[in-house]
Amino acid sequence: MDLSYTPAEETFRARVRGWLAENLPETGSPRDLAAMRAWQRKLHAAGFLGAAWPKEYGGAGLSPMEQAILNEELTRVRAPQVVNAMAIWWVGPAIIRYGTDAQKRRFIPPILTADEIWATGYSEPSSGSDMAAAKTRAVRDGDDYVVNGQKIWTTLAHISDWFFVLVRTSTDGTKWGGLSVLLMDMRSRGIDIRPIRQIDGGSEFNEVFMSDVRVPVENRLGAEGQGWEIVSSALVNERSGIAGSIRFDQALDWLKTTAREQQKLGDRRVRQRVADLATKGAILRWAGMRALTDSLHERMNPHLSAAMKLMSTSLVQEFSEAGMELLGPWAALMDDPRLAPGGRWAKQFLYDRAMTIAGGTSEVQRNIVAQRVLGLPRK
Repeated sequence: MDLSYTPAEETFRARVRGWLAENLPETGSPRDLAAMRAWQRKLHAAGFLGAAWPKEYGGAGLSPMEQAILNEELTRVRAPQVVNAMAIWWVGPAIIRYGTDAQKRRFIPPILTADEIWATGYSEPSSGSDMAAAKTRAVRDGDDYVVNGQKIWTTLAHISDWFFVLVRTSTDGTKWGGLSVLLMDMRSRGIDIRPIRQIDGGSEFNEVFMSDVRVPVENRLGAEGQGWEIVSSALVNERSGIAGSIRFDQALDWLKTTAREQQKLGDRRVRQRVADLATKGAILRWAGMRALTDSLHERMNPHLSAAMKLMSTSLVQEFSEAGMELLGPWAALMDDPRLAPGGRWAKQFLYDRAMTIAGGTSEVQRNIVAQRVLGLPRK
């Protein structure tokens, strides 16, 4: 495992830090759609968006190590998330890998500039995270597909322009062999989007109903029946794991601050709990470094991303649970101004319930690790 940085990489880090010092939005500044678009465009203009994407499609063309450093520095200063995150993480890389030249020219530039926002449609009410059980049908009708079905827990669908949607184009053969991916215009006739009110008070998730929605065949990504491969590839996230460890360092500082404010740092049980979380955070940090090193040397087992996802999302929940326990009865108050930082632990605790579900449940990740990493038999 290589933990050193070259002089050129340290120079790049200094450039990123200098740019962030001058351009990072102020705390408390507006976070509406216009402001989020403006922040993403700033990152893109500076060459800090689409980090590993080819320059011919508007990407920054950075090396994997530079991308890891960029992620680390953005996380260190708690930089706002880009509004088109779903497209940056999953849609864009999938189009670059599987799309036609026409699709790349058409879709990649407006992804980077946030002129077109994307949602991804995988989960369905009757199948949850089991993508192979998807029932949304797409039937070929001349130069179009006619799509009928429903997706649920669709992030940001209510503000999205396009839909990266997994559909069933065939019922023959294996259940995952009949899946395809369509690039669907969200303004198409027959689409009904209904926001879902969440337990933390937000409504970023949506139900999406599709009734006889027509999608041009030219908007199919890859070949018919290639959907399982495309989506599986997209879900192997490009993030190195370093940025995730910085987030845990921040959560640890926040937890210690809360314990100090509640005058509980002298409690041995609290100190042990904090120490335990600090140890787990360190383990995850070095696991992320190992994953990055493997990736740089092209020896990464893609299924290990399931183990990283399982570890990190479980730890996220442990941090917020510990914060709630420190607050005791006050934890039930989400907006009480007497609670520093303003009831944030309650909001975080409620939001974190989704972390072991979103992007593939912990149960699914355990199965992947057992079967594809450890080689255990299926029963």
